[in-house]
Amino acid sequence: MKDRKRIYAKLSKLLVVVLRLVLIVGLCYIILKPLIQYFLYACMSLEDYRDYTVSNIPKHWSLYNWKKAAELLKLFDGAGARSLLFALSTALLQMVSSMVIGYGLARFQFPGKKILTVMLFVVMLVPGTVLQLPEYFKFRYFGVGGATVNLINTLTPYYILSLTGLGLKQALYIFLMRTLFMQMPVDLENAAYIDGAGVFRTFLSVAVPQCKSLMITVFLFAFCWIWTDSSFAKAFYPDMSLVSSKLLSLSGTDLGNTLYAGIIMMVAPMLLLVIVCQKQLVKSISMSGMAN
Repeated sequence: MKDRKRIYAKLSKLLVVVLRLVLIVGLCYIILKPLIQYFLYACMSLEDYRDYTVSNIPKHWSLYNWKKAAELLKLFDGAGARSLLFALSTALLQMVSSMVIGYGLARFQFPGKKILTVMLFVVMLVPGTVLQLPEYFKFRYFGVGGATVNLINTLTPYYILSLTGLGLKQALYIFLMRTLFMQMPVDLENAAYIDGAGVFRTFLSVAVPQCKSLMITVFLFAFCWIWTDSSFAKAFYPDMSLVSSKLLSLSGTDLGNTLYAGIIMMVAPMLLLVIVCQKQLVKSISMSGMAN
């Protein structure tokens, strides 16, 4: 009788392991299938592209699409480096400003706090395209003292929006930071105040070290959205050579499988960052309540 129970227990554990493995493999297949297909399409030669008998796996492997995509996207002619530096700097700026604003909303009491919190939720629900037109005219005729300056076709509008908490999807980042700071106990901060630390010193020495995981998550989200953004790029800097706007122009041309190679090149930096920071990403999701 005891042997049967042991056998049943082992079989049940084995069944759970098998089901879990099947679920993980299935999810990985669903997630990775488009990337694998795009990669195979990008490796096809022109002969395979015109051959109707070739469906997924190329008969003649070629680097033509990769070279053509790199050339059209100008990855090695300044556009790639410019886009990467812009996405990294803007993501860093959004991370810092979101952290400061979220901490202020979570810890301090001031007139209009409830209104600002409600506006934060409203901005999260409003599509970004709705704000493009007024923002465009604001920066097209940007007032500096008594003069008017045209900031279009410069990166200044994006930096201003990111610094003031109005960047792309930044309301979400502020909400996540606010939620995390509200969940943190205030005992350590009160102890720092008793020891004579000011607001900024307490923020830097006590609050910031506790939200490192979420900082990385916000940075990753901001980088991915800015790196792939083409809508705001067309509005604020239409004449500037960036990879996202170049990739958008490929979709309307007859370039065979070159577009797939360009998509893989755009996705590669994001995948690399996620792989490097996956532990912090999972940790921050559990801490901030995003999984709920």
